[in-house]
Amino acid sequence: MKRTPPTPSAYASWDASQTLSAPWIAATHLGGFVTLEAGDTIAREGERHDYFYLLRSGFVHSTIQRSNGSEFLLEIFGPGAIFGEGPAFADSPRPTTTRAVAPAMLSRYRPADVAQQFSKLPELATSLIQLLGFKNHMIVAKLAGVASAAPKERVIDLLLRVARPPSTQASNQLTVDLTHEQIGAMTALSRVTVTRTLNALAGQGLIETRARQVTISDAPALRCFRDATP
Repeated sequence: MKRTPPTPSAYASWDASQTLSAPWIAATHLGGFVTLEAGDTIAREGERHDYFYLLRSGFVHSTIQRSNGSEFLLEIFGPGAIFGEGPAFADSPRPTTTRAVAPAMLSRYRPADVAQQFSKLPELATSLIQLLGFKNHMIVAKLAGVASAAPKERVIDLLLRVARPPSTQASNQLTVDLTHEQIGAMTALSRVTVTRTLNALAGQGLIETRARQVTISDAPALRCFRDATP
């Protein structure tokens, strides 16, 4: 199975899940479905829950609380991400708080229920073992990468990752249907910083901003701008 190479970013677990979650996506008979609105909390740091999740649509982020009470963005999950499996199987407190930052649909699983399916569907167990190993390997690099990323890099990374393809073949524009507040929640930036960053990118002619939407007119140029400037 092709694996995504490790990268020190808040998206690393999402990337790993996308290469490993196919058997879970196909197993629609397992677990139950949960619908969330933006801002809904899935689990809080320190709580115990006997569930883990597959994100089928929308976006979720996980945070940890610093000693000064502020939140630190740890991970961003998008469609195909599996999360919460470690503490669910270990029956241990949640190490992070997870919240929906956009309307989301999830599959929710109990470890005891899915474990009964492992003999029939061993690929489910194999994918979880691989995912847990990847997450353990990535945690230190991921923390370092998120902490050091500049606001411009965080915003551009998010825009390029979640942008929708053009609705017609005649257009090459990509669209991002997120508000400034949602972008801030997914990048651990204030709304003011997000607005300032988006305005700077718009001033360079790389994006256009509208109410609840960002349009990327030239994705390769935006990527080059991110990589070329400090």
